[in-house]
Amino acid sequence: MASDVLQSALSIWLVISLVSAGVVRRQADDLDEQPCTTYMVNGLLHLDCSNRGLKDLPDELDYDAEVLLLSNNNFRSFPSQLENFTNVKALDLSGNHLNIPIPDYLEKWTNLTTLNLSNNLYDTWIINAQKYAVKILDLSKNKISIIDDRAFTTMPQLHYLDLSENRIYDLPAEVFAEAHHLDTLILSRNYFSDVPAFQSPSLRSLQLCSCQVANINVDSLAGMGSLLEIDLSMNQLESLPDNLASYTLQELNLSYNSINTLTDGTFSSLPHLAVLDLRGNEFRDVWSTSHFASNPFLREVHVKGNRWSCEGFSVNLLLTYEFLTKEPPKVFDIKSLICYTPSNVTQMSWQQAYIKTWHPMESNTPSFTTMAVLVGIIIGVVITSCVCRGLMAVSSPTPIRQQPETTVLNLNGGVPQSRVESVVLRVPLREDLPPSYDEALLMPRLNSSFHSLPDFVDEEEEPRNYRRSRSIGDLTESRPRMGDRRSLRRPVEIHTRITIDE
Repeated sequence: MASDVLQSALSIWLVISLVSAGVVRRQADDLDEQPCTTYMVNGLLHLDCSNRGLKDLPDELDYDAEVLLLSNNNFRSFPSQLENFTNVKALDLSGNHLNIPIPDYLEKWTNLTTLNLSNNLYDTWIINAQKYAVKILDLSKNKISIIDDRAFTTMPQLHYLDLSENRIYDLPAEVFAEAHHLDTLILSRNYFSDVPAFQSPSLRSLQLCSCQVANINVDSLAGMGSLLEIDLSMNQLESLPDNLASYTLQELNLSYNSINTLTDGTFSSLPHLAVLDLRGNEFRDVWSTSHFASNPFLREVHVKGNRWSCEGFSVNLLLTYEFLTKEPPKVFDIKSLICYTPSNVTQMSWQQAYIKTWHPMESNTPSFTTMAVLVGIIIGVVITSCVCRGLMAVSSPTPIRQQPETTVLNLNGGVPQSRVESVVLRVPLREDLPPSYDEALLMPRLNSSFHSLPDFVDEEEEPRNYRRSRSIGDLTESRPRMGDRRSLRRPVEIHTRITIDE
């Protein structure tokens, strides 16, 4: 009984599974029948049939569509249904297997401005008898190696042309001569060894990055009378010719090459050069400002990624640094102006390296403000000293210089007489010790010897047990005469030196 119930359940599950599988398959078939969708974007009707693996377009499409998206399918030729569209402005057939010329009926699409044929199998691009209204043509990521001399004469309104990632080695000189509205040409990721020299009366922007370009001739840009910008980055340029001429060029991108030298004539024939990109090259020596003497409109220079050497005397370290950094600065990344060698100035700016290496005294010299303060202090001290001395001279009395006096003592009792006499004591006397023999010899002599002085003995009324000698001061006093003893009294001059220090 249980087995019968299990078999019945399995049978029901199998039926449900089969029914579900049929529903899913039916939905997939419905999607195959309706592979394209339509929608509005920016007021334009889009018909999107991209990424469907289509080999041909389905029927019952909205032929009023203005934008056709047919990319990443398996078209090997232009679908025949395209002839039914009359109002298309943009056609995208990129990522298919196309290798045939543009069909003639596209000439009737007078509103067609954008045609994208990138990532197909084109290996040549030849002339076509019809004229097309295309303004933007994308032929990138093909295998084009040959382009007809007049291939783009059938697109007189062509404004933008992308030929990047092809196999182009050279271009005919007249290939764009009649494309009078061509403004932008992209030739990046091709195989040019030289900058192609072609004529274009209207070209303003030329992209040649990653093309293995190793040489640029003096007249490479001569035929491009309206060129404003050229991109030669990521090539193999090692040098630039002098007098590379272009009287309209404003932006020159030479980044990520192998250029190591510039001369005064490198940019001398580019009078309107405004933006110069030299990043990631092999420059070592700092440029001279004379290299840019003929470029008065230069406003932007990129130098990051060069390993600058600040070794050896070079005033360019300072002059070029100021030329690139003064207001308004031409180098926005000032940190890129640093030295890598020698080791004593590594990671210093050009200005710092110049001051430290070639003018070491300047780095130790005090600043102008410090010097001014020191000079002010010195001047203040001098002025204050002079004023103080002047005030002291005015306020202090004039010292009276006294002349040494000579005192004459009259031992006979007369009044001492004084006379002015200049006496200089050559050896000063010491108060605490008697003079030495040598000092005594130098002392002035008395006019009379003390041995000629009489002995005076005071005879007092009362007898004394001892005899006292009198002092010289006592000799001036009057004494009673004693007996018949007489003495010859002569005046004695005692020279006294008085020295007054001024």
